[in-house]
Amino acid sequence: MNFARCLEDLDEVIAAATTLGIDTRAAASVRDVARERARFPGEAYVLALVGGTGVGKSTLLNALAGDQISPASARRPTTSEPVAWIPAERRDELADLLAWLGIGRTREHRAGELSDVAILDLPDVDSIAAAHRERVDELLPRVDAVAWVVDPEKYADDVAHTAYLREWGPRIARQLVVLNRADLLSRADAQRVSDDLRARLAKDGLDGTDVAVAQASAGAAGVQDVRRWLESGVDAKRIVTSRFGASAADAAHSLARDAGVDGKYGPLVDPARRARALADVARGALAIIDIRGLERQAVAATRLAARPRGAGPLGHLTSFVYRVTGRARVAADPAGYLRRWRSRGPLAPALEPLRDLIATALPSVPPALRGRVADLSTPNTLESRLSDAIDRSLAAEAAKFVPPTSALWSVIGLGQYAVTAVLLFAALWFASLFVLHEPNTGSFDVPVLGPVPAPVMLLAGTLLVGYVLANLLRLHAGWLGRRWARRVGTVITREVTARVNDEILLPLERLDAAREQLSRAVLALEKDRAA
Repeated sequence: MNFARCLEDLDEVIAAATTLGIDTRAAASVRDVARERARFPGEAYVLALVGGTGVGKSTLLNALAGDQISPASARRPTTSEPVAWIPAERRDELADLLAWLGIGRTREHRAGELSDVAILDLPDVDSIAAAHRERVDELLPRVDAVAWVVDPEKYADDVAHTAYLREWGPRIARQLVVLNRADLLSRADAQRVSDDLRARLAKDGLDGTDVAVAQASAGAAGVQDVRRWLESGVDAKRIVTSRFGASAADAAHSLARDAGVDGKYGPLVDPARRARALADVARGALAIIDIRGLERQAVAATRLAARPRGAGPLGHLTSFVYRVTGRARVAADPAGYLRRWRSRGPLAPALEPLRDLIATALPSVPPALRGRVADLSTPNTLESRLSDAIDRSLAAEAAKFVPPTSALWSVIGLGQYAVTAVLLFAALWFASLFVLHEPNTGSFDVPVLGPVPAPVMLLAGTLLVGYVLANLLRLHAGWLGRRWARRVGTVITREVTARVNDEILLPLERLDAAREQLSRAVLALEKDRAA
C-alpha cells in the first residue's frame, strides 16, 4: 500500500466533503491518527483483545502466555486498565508507541514466534463502569489489529455486533473473532454456534473474517487456533499500513455515501433538465426586461438623435419640443427603459421552472446535501439573486448606451435646408400671383386639373422632395436603431443567461464538482491502497 498517496487521497476526500458541508471530523481523525502512528516505525504491531464481561479475554491472554499476565474472572470486570504483553526484545522499540497509547502496565515475554506482536488486554465493552468502555473506544482507533472475543452466551450480543463489529470491523484490515469458552458446548453445538457466528458476521459486512474456536480455561492446548493465527507470519509493517488503508477507505466511503457518490458519481440534477430550466428562467427574465420594447426605444432614440442633423431647420426645434414635453424620456430612452425593468412585472413566474426542477430532484438528493440544495430554491433567495444578476447585467449596458450616428444624416440635412430655401422661394413666388395682375409666370398642363401655375408646381415638387428626404431619414435612422437594438439585445440576452447560470445554478454546479472530486479521490484511494 502506498501510505503517503493514501494520505493525500484522504486529504482530497476531506477537502471535497468540506466544500459540500459534510461533517468530516471522523475522517480527519483517521488521517491524524495515521500520521501519529507513522511516527513509531518498528518491526512489531499492536493487537487488542476486545470483548464483553466474562468472555475470557484475560484468560485467553494468560493461556497464550502460559502465565498469569492479566487477572481473570467470569463474574465481574477485572481489567480496568489495559495490560500489554510484549516481546522483551522489542521493549525499547515499543516504549514510545505504548506511551502514545497510554499503556502503563506491561509484561514481557521471550516467545520468539510472537516477537512481532504486542497484545493488549482491554477493559470490557459492556462493563458496569462507563470509563471502561470509554477507554476501549479511545484505544480502538489507534491499535493495528483486533481479536474480538465472544463466548456462546454473548456471541450474538447487540453491543458486540452493533456498536463494535459492525462499526469497527470495516476499519481494521487484520482481525480475528475468537469464540471462547467452547468447553460449555458439545462438539456439534460448537460447530453450530460457530456457523451462526459466521452468518452474523456476514450480515455485519464482515464476510470472510477469520473465526477461531478456543477453550482458554484449558491453557495453551485450548488456544492453538488463536496462536496459529498470530504466528501466521504476516509482516508487521504491512499490518500497520493496511490498518490505516482500511480505516481511510471506510471513512472515505462514509463521506461518499453522505454525498451520494459511493460507487458511482451522478449529477444531482440531470444536465439536460437543468439546461432547459436555465433556458426557461432566462427566457422569463428577458420577457420582463422586454427586448422588443428596448428595440422601440432604441429606434425612437436614434431618430431623435438624427433630427438635429437631418431634419433641416426644424430638426433642432422638434428635438427640443420632444425633450421639454418629456416624450423623449418616455419613448426614446433605452437606458432608462432598461433600468426601469422592475416596473414591468414580478420575477416569480420566471423562477418557477427552477423551483420545479429542484423540488422534483430533491427526494433523490442525499440527506446530507438536501438542506443546501433546498436553499437554492428558496423564493426570496432566488428572486434576490436573480434581481441582482439582472441589475448587474443591465447596468453595464445602460452605462454604455450611445445612439448610433451616420454621415448620411448630414447629407439629408443639407437637402432639407435646400428644400426649405426652395419652399420659401416658391411661397414668395406663389404670393406674387395675388399681388401682381396677370404676371407672366407660365403654367403646366396637368391632367384633370388643367393649367397649373409654375410657382404652384415648384411648391408641390419641393414639398414632395422634402417628404421623401424626411422618410429617408426616418427609415435610415430606424434601420440603424433596430440594428443597434438587436446587437444590444444579443449582448443582454447572453449576459443575463450567463449571470442566471452563475448566480442561481453555479452553486449547484459547485456541489456537483465537489461530489465528482470526492468520487475520484475515493477511487484513487482504493487504487493506492491496493498498490
